[in-house]
Order: sequence, then C-alpha cells, then structure tokens
Amino acid sequence: MAKNTTSIPLPEALICALDRKAAAQGLTPGHVIIQAVEPALAAQSAWSPGFIEATGSRRPELKEAVDIMMGAIRERRSRNDAPAL
Repeated sequence: MAKNTTSIPLPEALICALDRKAAAQGLTPGHVIIQAVEPALAAQSAWSPGFIEATGSRRPELKEAVDIMMGAIRERRSRNDAPAL
C-alpha cells in the first residue's frame, strides 16, 4: 500500500507528548498517530448526518416521545439512574 504524507499543525505540548509516547513504545510518532486514528475512523456512526444534526436542536413536538423513551430506559436500567437530559 502506498503511503501518503499529511501535514497537521499540532500544539507544542501535544508534539512533546507524542514524541514521549512513541519513544516509550519503540515506534515512530507517525505510527502512534496511525494507531490513534484508525479506531476513531472505524467507529464512524451509522446515524445519518441529518439525524445527528437534528439531535442538537430543540424539537418540542418530540418532548413527549423522549420523556416516554427515557422513562422506559430508567425502568430497565440495572445499576445507576439515567442522566437527566
């Protein structure tokens, strides 16, 4: 597989931490970054961008449905109470 190079500006403190972690693991800083980025990209959400966007806005017409859903979740939790939203 061909490798490409990307330049990303990072704060000095992050670069120092990256260098320390890479040295401790016997890896290059690039390999540490790859190890960190691969799982993040693999965990992409299956939710549509429209859904994610809508969850950040107030939807008064959904209040009752959300209250019912949260009640059901709270009833079925075996440990801690669900957080108030």
